[in-house]
Amino acid sequence: MGAKRESAVIPDGTPVRLTDGGHSSPREGVCVVELASLIAQEEFSDRPRCVCPVIGAFLRGWNDRATYAERQRLSPYAERIVGSRGSPRVTRERRDICLQWAGAELSHGGVRRLWSWGATRVRIAIFCGLGAAVRLNEGAGDYAARVAMAEGDAERAFELLDTLLAAGEERRLGPSPVSATGNGYAPLNGNGLPPRARNGLPAANGRGPTVNGGRHPVGALEDESSDSTTVSPTGQ
Repeated sequence: MGAKRESAVIPDGTPVRLTDGGHSSPREGVCVVELASLIAQEEFSDRPRCVCPVIGAFLRGWNDRATYAERQRLSPYAERIVGSRGSPRVTRERRDICLQWAGAELSHGGVRRLWSWGATRVRIAIFCGLGAAVRLNEGAGDYAARVAMAEGDAERAFELLDTLLAAGEERRLGPSPVSATGNGYAPLNGNGLPPRARNGLPAANGRGPTVNGGRHPVGALEDESSDSTTVSPTGQ
């Protein structure tokens, strides 16, 4: 379920509304990730160090493509994503959750897995740009946001976002400076994500690849050593 609160307050007490695009200062408006940088008292940015790159990319893509009213529902997540950046293992787990949610079949081996891996990277390059296909952590999050917006089901997108956050709940680098309680969101049920068809669109019959409890499958893509490193389809 979405949030009850549809406005946000920056640390100086000024109420703000979320707007699309990037901004040079809070006076021009903020996106949900920029608001997180203010809450964390970092330099104003849509890529704050405290936010997981996968989650940040997913929220930037959602923030920029959502309607005005739907965008305001994201405001409580500005607090929740502060401190979400985790270890490479957590980042890899979240990246693979996004890829599978968008249709990639990473649980299979051999030719089928390589085909799905390559096809997903091509789709990311087409819809999100070549840079996103190379920087797969961000590319996976942005592509999942595009699929969510194409489907038009905000509640499923909120479920994905909650699952991404839960993947790192027990392995945070440090406590968040703000409380994540009382945000009006439904608790996770721990049974994974809704199914998707192989083409990245929602399955019409409710069947398709699923993520088991938010855990990445055996044989999932290996982590990127940096944002500019290309991931090998063989995991080497």
